[in-house]
Amino acid sequence: MTPDPAVDDIVHRHAKAIVSMDIGQIMNDLMPEAMMKLQQEAGGGTALQINDYEVLGSSQDGDDYLYDVKYIGPESFTVRARWSRVGSEWKIVDADITARE
Repeated sequence: MTPDPAVDDIVHRHAKAIVSMDIGQIMNDLMPEAMMKLQQEAGGGTALQINDYEVLGSSQDGDDYLYDVKYIGPESFTVRARWSRVGSEWKIVDADITARE
């Protein structure tokens, strides 16, 4: 568990938004640069079927937190997201797809 349990809750909220395709919440959590990067890595703007998720791990990097989350579906993949405080909110400022199954 990270030193800031609020970040854990936000990561789970974001992952649940991905599973349920809550576009408003997803867009709110992602900074524009991170969103564009993930769209390019995922193959454009095509929607992927995601049935579930699993938080694989987390670590602190300065004031930021890195989370590895596996999104489970017909084509599963793992994302490492950098969460930073932007104003009063936690946002994903960078993300990479680190594994595909």
